[in-house]
Amino acid sequence: MERFATPDQPGAPPFMVWCLDLSEDGTTPADKSFIRIPSVPGQSCALRFRILIGSTASTDAILHTNYPLDGSEYDRTRFHAKRFSSGGQTDLICEFRVQRPGPYQYYVSYKCIDTGADDCCDAIARGGDVNPLLERIYRAPKDHRTPTAYFLVDPQLTLAGQPLPLDGIVLQSVGPKWLGRVDCWAPHLAASSTLGYNMLHFLPMQQRGGSDSPYSLYNQLELSDDLFDMPLDKAQKDTKLRETLLEMRHRHHLLGVTDMVWNHTAYNSDWLRDHPEAGYNLENSPHLRGAYELDVALVEFSRTIPDFGLDRVVRSVADVDRLMGAVSEHVIQPLRLWEFYVIDIDSAVESVGRAWDAASGALDADDGRAALEALSGDAADEWLRLYMVGDRAHTHGGRFGRTIDADRTAAALRVLIGGGSKNDALEQLRRLLNLLNVPCYHEYDADVRTITRNISERVKYERLNSDSWKFGKPVDDDYKIVDPLFTTIEPRAPGVPDDRLHLANNGWVWGGSPLDNFAGPQSKAYLLREVIVWGDCVKLNYGATPEDNPWLWEHMRQYTLVMARAFHGFRIDNCHSTPIELAEYLLDEARRINPNLYVIAELFTGSEDTDRTFVQRLGINSLIREAMQAWSSHEMSRLAHRHGGRPIGSLALDCLGEPGHFVDDEHGGVRVSGIVAPLSASLPHAIFFDCTHDNEVPAQKRRMEDALPNAAIVAMTACATGSNRGYDELYPKLLNVVHERRKYACLDDPLGVGLGATKARLNQLHREMAAYQEVHVHHESEFVTVHRVHPITREGVLMVAHCAFPGASEHAPFDSPRLYGTAAAPELAYRLRPAAPASGDGGQAVPDDGVLHGLPAALEVLGEPVLHRDTDDQGMYTELRLPPDFGPGSVLVVRTKLVGFKPNLDWKIRTCAGEAVAELSLGALNAALYRCDSEEHATIGDGVYDVPGLGKLPYCGVQGWFAHLKHIIPNNDLGHPLCAHLRQGTWALDYVSERLRKYSAVYPQLARLAAWFDERWRLVKGVPNFLLPRYFALTMHTAYRALIGRALRLLPGRLVGKSRFTRQLALTSVQLLGHVGDTGLHPTDGAAVACSMSAGLPHFSTGFMRCWGRDVTIALDGLLLVTGRYDDARSHILAFGSTLKHGLIPNLLDAGRFPRYNARDATWFWLQAVQAYCTHAPEGAGLLQAAVRRRFPDGETFVEWDSSEAYSATSTVAELIQEIMERHARGISFREWNAGPRLDSHMRDEGFSIDIKVDFAANGFVSGGNKLNCGTWMDKMGSSDKAGIRGVPGTPRDGADIEIVGLQKSALRWLSALVREGAFAHDGVTLADGTGVSYAEWDQLVQRSFERHFWVPLDPRDDANYCVDAALVGRRGIYRDTFGSSTEWADYQFRPNIAIAMSVAPELFDVDHALVCLHKMGAVLAGPLGMRTLDPDDLRYRPNYDNSNDSSDPLVAQGINYHQGPEWLWPTGYYLHAQLVFLRKAVGARSSAEPERAHALRAVFYGIHAKMVSLKHHIDNSPFAGLPELTNLDGSYCRDSCETQAWSSGCLLMALDEMAAPTRPQSPAST
Repeated sequence: MERFATPDQPGAPPFMVWCLDLSEDGTTPADKSFIRIPSVPGQSCALRFRILIGSTASTDAILHTNYPLDGSEYDRTRFHAKRFSSGGQTDLICEFRVQRPGPYQYYVSYKCIDTGADDCCDAIARGGDVNPLLERIYRAPKDHRTPTAYFLVDPQLTLAGQPLPLDGIVLQSVGPKWLGRVDCWAPHLAASSTLGYNMLHFLPMQQRGGSDSPYSLYNQLELSDDLFDMPLDKAQKDTKLRETLLEMRHRHHLLGVTDMVWNHTAYNSDWLRDHPEAGYNLENSPHLRGAYELDVALVEFSRTIPDFGLDRVVRSVADVDRLMGAVSEHVIQPLRLWEFYVIDIDSAVESVGRAWDAASGALDADDGRAALEALSGDAADEWLRLYMVGDRAHTHGGRFGRTIDADRTAAALRVLIGGGSKNDALEQLRRLLNLLNVPCYHEYDADVRTITRNISERVKYERLNSDSWKFGKPVDDDYKIVDPLFTTIEPRAPGVPDDRLHLANNGWVWGGSPLDNFAGPQSKAYLLREVIVWGDCVKLNYGATPEDNPWLWEHMRQYTLVMARAFHGFRIDNCHSTPIELAEYLLDEARRINPNLYVIAELFTGSEDTDRTFVQRLGINSLIREAMQAWSSHEMSRLAHRHGGRPIGSLALDCLGEPGHFVDDEHGGVRVSGIVAPLSASLPHAIFFDCTHDNEVPAQKRRMEDALPNAAIVAMTACATGSNRGYDELYPKLLNVVHERRKYACLDDPLGVGLGATKARLNQLHREMAAYQEVHVHHESEFVTVHRVHPITREGVLMVAHCAFPGASEHAPFDSPRLYGTAAAPELAYRLRPAAPASGDGGQAVPDDGVLHGLPAALEVLGEPVLHRDTDDQGMYTELRLPPDFGPGSVLVVRTKLVGFKPNLDWKIRTCAGEAVAELSLGALNAALYRCDSEEHATIGDGVYDVPGLGKLPYCGVQGWFAHLKHIIPNNDLGHPLCAHLRQGTWALDYVSERLRKYSAVYPQLARLAAWFDERWRLVKGVPNFLLPRYFALTMHTAYRALIGRALRLLPGRLVGKSRFTRQLALTSVQLLGHVGDTGLHPTDGAAVACSMSAGLPHFSTGFMRCWGRDVTIALDGLLLVTGRYDDARSHILAFGSTLKHGLIPNLLDAGRFPRYNARDATWFWLQAVQAYCTHAPEGAGLLQAAVRRRFPDGETFVEWDSSEAYSATSTVAELIQEIMERHARGISFREWNAGPRLDSHMRDEGFSIDIKVDFAANGFVSGGNKLNCGTWMDKMGSSDKAGIRGVPGTPRDGADIEIVGLQKSALRWLSALVREGAFAHDGVTLADGTGVSYAEWDQLVQRSFERHFWVPLDPRDDANYCVDAALVGRRGIYRDTFGSSTEWADYQFRPNIAIAMSVAPELFDVDHALVCLHKMGAVLAGPLGMRTLDPDDLRYRPNYDNSNDSSDPLVAQGINYHQGPEWLWPTGYYLHAQLVFLRKAVGARSSAEPERAHALRAVFYGIHAKMVSLKHHIDNSPFAGLPELTNLDGSYCRDSCETQAWSSGCLLMALDEMAAPTRPQSPAST
């Protein structure tokens, strides 16, 4: 067997083009709402946006992004515009190189012609009506823009000269005030480094406020003095800090992150005295006055509580109830807070009385006088209420702040009371105002209940909870009943208004929206006491822009810049309550000087959507997630699973990409080769903490022993990880950032303290596993198992943790896992236990020496786990058995490795595919990629693969598998039935190779591809079964891309590579042309490798039903000529020409054995195909001289195909053409050979008689047929005895059919031109009477006759000018379907055949008439994919085709309605082409100015493409990778339709080619 030499693997990753397909309206798809551009060390990338041409957003589409496309400095408010480019026919693309990290925004602007009410209905009833089809292209487009969307580019972090991936971060939080002076930090930094951390998070180190909390900053611009051993000025401190951090990075290999506190400042910040406007005070926020007055009253109540007979100490709920009774009576009621809610009635009445006297108001009609006069009673009162109050917003900003408009009210009262007096009016007003105040009092009452409840609940929490700092404390001035919500500052100088000095403290609101400002005018959070306050912090009032509070924004900007210069990252404190506009501004400023700033934050929003908003707008690189929030081992396993990684055995990300290129505008438009891959949906990146500095430690929340399993589970998570100083040392409780005064211990041997030894190894493993992106998390009983695996090398690390939540058992059940195909080696095994108590010691004592110490504990080294290797029916495995004494608090880690696995398997699979397919012909590619079940049976005796639980694949070849893989791979759907089947065995692998080996007897070059697969299958079969889906998908994807690439290279048509859609359509040419046993173009094709075109799959795949005269010749232009398959086009033309008989091309070829001649139209479609070939193929008109061996030598008499007479005569193509024209001109009349049940069991005897004639005296049209046969493509023959329609055609269409007349005219035009050029030997035909008619004369006769015989005028008064029977007309402004039918009303049926005639012979049609008809076709006949085959208003319209219908209904039985409403796709191509032709004509006649002309033609182009959008979506999702034969009503699925049809694709390719090349060579004399 042939072997393939694996090339060396490239050292650098390829250039990546991340592609985002936008929705039709230009918006980002909902499943891609979070876009993160991954950072891969050493890899360059670009971002590509793609819009389908024809979608709503595709006209003048422009991408606007604040990513600095021009290389300028980033400015969030400055958007750079870049147009989407089509490159002619391609999908619209906008792309740019991504080099700068950070958060960016984008939106798409475009112009859109709004759909008018008349666009989609038959809106033309008379001659003067506007034609919406034409008017639309001149309609002024409107500007549209999409909502702003975001993408986030990760920073590129480096440490010790090496990239630091985000998933390799191991962070430790430390408190600077507990570290001591900066000069003494070195031992602490060394300890953190020894423990395996590579990043330190420093709590704020600025000067602290009065509470001494590091989060209550006194001065943001100056570092705390206690960090230095001598007095230093601000600049010296900043320099010292930067030097320390540089040493930390280079000596200890630690990056630094610091907290940024932007939301508040210390209550005693000195600068507040100069800038009280920086807070929410009663001057800039008057809506807080009621809350402030209540706050002051509660403070006073706390001082005087004994005056009300109450004990200062609260000991029970009963005490709380008594306390709240006093609050209600002595605080709330005396405050008269209701005055902040209601209208002052006396004052309002007085002001309206003055307005009445002044007669200053008048109520005119515009203000609603008529409305008021028409109302009475309650309705009038309600109108007056709304009129008096108007749009005044009420914010509880002062007592009796709710007011009315006196002048308006007086004017309205005059109308309301008519001739009544002023007193009457004011009395009515007083009554009305009392009614207006009722809901205000209700609001007040509800708010008082809320205030009382919130105070009560807070008192219970603080006074009755033993963990609270107020527990047992008296209610007095030091321990107030509730913490004050306001701080009053001392002014710097006298004369400052008091309202300016009362500032709202910061806090948080339980369940509040983080995007709402709870101190804003629309919030009552302070009044309702909903704010859980931080009494040492003043909430800062930034407004929305720097202009709202210039000093404050600049102050915080300076603070931010100092920190950005020193640190590598920020942790945004209280991010969810920080004004998002402020955070955006400050982070932008920070990134100007530190572009690779790493930003983390915790978000307590309770909403993933809100989290995403913060992440996108601020560019948060990692969201803080907390393991200590888990309440059980099961929840721990859920968190570990959620915060990163993909399942083990995940389908390779490589499968998402395909080779492509990026056009680099920054470097002169150079094309950069790379991989184009879709952006996948993702969650915001996480940093998972075993314990944050805000969390209670395991000894408090669980058991001390759980510190080890908790840390191990976190370390095994595929994201960044974090911890808090003291966790590893087993601190007994959370450190209080305000009250804790002790310092960290200097650890001489950090590995010997607490968890040190184990934590260092876990941290090292975490850093090592940054690329181990595959994860399996399993929960069982009290155990959590996490297995991390490298997706390429398959090396892994497996950890088992026995959690120690309260109630954990020493003997919890655990099933030993079996690791199939895997060897394992012990790495570590530890158990954490409380230290044995010393004599006279309880064992838990912590020294009190001013230094922080952890709990005494023993880190016990456990014995190695038993790793038992064995084999069962699934193969070799390693069973992991826990070591003895593996109780709660235990952890073990083993390293895993697949036995016999080649680490370069991924690379091996992805190589040499191009070499394996390099010699494949299109026929061989058909066998490798496609082949439906019956084609396979007919050729190699096998069928399609049947997947249990899924069913049969659509194809036997690679495309059949890819029909499912294309959905499985991007969704990583390992639960799909195909993946389940692959895990059960390797049958699918064997099938893929075996069928190729069989086909190599037909196409020897397929042996190389079979060998390529075999070489890879041998390696893949060696991996454990759980990996089979991954490597099967990777192998099939690699082969698929190579095969598709080879096929496209063999299709040289200039349109093929223009877009994804044109490539997909072109590939149906490969799909539908193949060698199928003895079904070919010639009776002896079975002995040779010859390709024949299937009309459609799977129904028309083999035998006499494969090759149809009309289907092949209709599809030929698009499928063979547009794709450059000229030889195949020629062979099909000659094959059908060779069977010419009775002057007709056969309907069914049957390889020339027993062709059937029951089609009147196939001949004319063949002539059109010959014309197209002569026009577009390199051979040109030389084809006319090609010799054709005649299957029937005299063109009349049947002879057996294998007789000596068959193929004994020869004619040229030109002679065949002349024979066709002569026979039709003289008339054709014959009875089909072998007529009777053997030929057609459904047809009645008369139907076998074929009669065709031309009436030269009347019109020159070819006409024929009878009511018992169906000689056109609408050829459904009735077959139901129950319905009485056997032998009765559904659509006989006898007479002159409009599409045949159009094709006839096209042929006459062409032949006339050839005669003029001397390229055709015959200048005309000889009729039966011996007279001659030239082609030019015949051409003109048809031209003169057409409109009169086929147009149905809009105005009945014009009927006299046309051959119209008004009694039979159902719809006007259309062209008849037929002329001269034996069923006269059928002539007037509205069908899509008109478009065919318009496309091939546009000169027949009056342009105005054609445009009217085209509008009606679009409004009435056009469906989502295909064209309705009958007017829905027709009584015979039945849109759903069901060939198995066994009813007695003669209109649907046995599918008789095949062409009576179902929506066929192939006429769509002609319809779109006809629109193109006639709209171009109309624009040319109407628009002389080039700008207007260009605009209109562009509108035509995009309008036609818009009608293809649904077709593009269909072929994208089609399992058969094609366009169907037909659909049922409104594009719904039809089970009896072919899934992919030759003419459906071919006609669209023809139309697209015409659109792409307005100057495409035309037939001689064509117009």
